[in-house]
Amino acid sequence: MQTSHTPPIPTEKELDKALKDTFPASDPVSATVHLTATPTSDSLGASERSAAHPGTVTVYRIVGEDQKDKPFGAGPSKAGRWTSEGTPAVYASLSPSAALLEFLAHCEGEPPQTAYLAKAHLPRERVTVVHAYPSTWRERPYRSDVQQVGDAWSSAHQSLAAQVPSALSEESCNILINPEHVDAPLIQGVHVTAIEIDERLRSVTRH
Repeated sequence: MQTSHTPPIPTEKELDKALKDTFPASDPVSATVHLTATPTSDSLGASERSAAHPGTVTVYRIVGEDQKDKPFGAGPSKAGRWTSEGTPAVYASLSPSAALLEFLAHCEGEPPQTAYLAKAHLPRERVTVVHAYPSTWRERPYRSDVQQVGDAWSSAHQSLAAQVPSALSEESCNILINPEHVDAPLIQGVHVTAIEIDERLRSVTRH
């Protein structure tokens, strides 16, 4: 519960504004659409594709010092909302602001002053939409029936990446990437930029 002394949680638009001067201009940020349990297509919509790199989807992650060299590579397979411990999955977003929101929400302890914005391009046809998942997908602690959705996708090597809804921002989506998929070498244009996280954003997430 917020008190009169607790700063309000920033919206994605406020994060976009705070990030505007933090890192150099790059590809236009892909717009996102709200997912339902029954989308009309198993592939990403036109509004979610990269305008500057036709045929690809641009994805973003905010990472710490320990992941800056391989931000989209395989690492410790920790449990997440959509995958259980041991399942190889890299969680990414479709915009820098959504990536920062995810990073801040999952920081253990106080967020660092400096982090790294990682960007990459995935072939659009290698990204599928998860269109069937339990109604409990937003709940915490993470539900095993929701994690089974991502586990099944990963173990079947169905695709390089999968689009899932974001619990932090209703109008956004996240992208699960299987770093052990045969198509992992198709992750192109990886670019990492050091960024300074605004003190106002860091103060919101302090315990």
